[in-house]
Amino acid sequence: MQPPFPTGVTHITGMELGRAVAARRYLVLLRSFVVKDIRTRYVGSLMGFFWSVIQPLLELLTYTFVFTVILQVRFEPDYPLLTNALFLFAGMIPWLTLSETLSRSTNAIRTHVHLVKKVRFPSSSLCSYIALSEGFSQCVRFGLLFIAALLVAHGLSWHVLLVLPVLLLQLMFTLGLSQLLATTQVFFKDTQHMLNAALMIWLFITPIFYPASLFPKVFSPILMLNPLSHLVGIYRELILNHRMPHGGSLVIFTTAALLTFAIGTFTFQRHAGRFPDMV
Repeated sequence: MQPPFPTGVTHITGMELGRAVAARRYLVLLRSFVVKDIRTRYVGSLMGFFWSVIQPLLELLTYTFVFTVILQVRFEPDYPLLTNALFLFAGMIPWLTLSETLSRSTNAIRTHVHLVKKVRFPSSSLCSYIALSEGFSQCVRFGLLFIAALLVAHGLSWHVLLVLPVLLLQLMFTLGLSQLLATTQVFFKDTQHMLNAALMIWLFITPIFYPASLFPKVFSPILMLNPLSHLVGIYRELILNHRMPHGGSLVIFTTAALLTFAIGTFTFQRHAGRFPDMV
């Protein structure tokens, strides 16, 4: 008697079901890690979740005083003091997310060695939950930026809706770098120290504290090849200037994000099986 379905179809359906179950378990695990990380930061402290709002507010006030009051930095000469401060803050937001994610992810494998040594534990979730948790902090900072733009700048336009896909690209870029650094740290313990030096250099060659127009023309290739300089410019255009970013910046950052994510994921997955023996 013939089976009601071809054997091959039944086999494929079983594989797909197994993958679906594994994917669901991975998402549940990832969610639990992200929630726990956020709660560890804010829940249990005196003011709890309000620190996620107070901290970026203090950052905004500090940057405003130092760079726009003392150093007299002007991103747009025709804009008032507070609007220029928002340009500075819009540049600091993605930088803080990137630097904090990379710093934490580099030691993710060694920090969670008790989990990595478990046979069925997906090591890739370690970098992913850190990136998502820091992404949550970035969204809180962006919320503060949006409110400030409504109160002291020129408001918001429909362009702000495009921030979401840019955030997704930023997440892919950051996650790709995180996986590369986490893998390298397993085999080369000085990676963390090298990262600290690299982040300091990267911060000052990115037009965060100054407008891109002040970057020396002789070093313009550095600015052009720096993905973060394009990301900062994209956010400023969408949120504060109410216009589409330069097409070249979109192409460069999108390409950098996709390539970095692909390379980082491939490298991590290729060496993940050796992590339990190396840490």
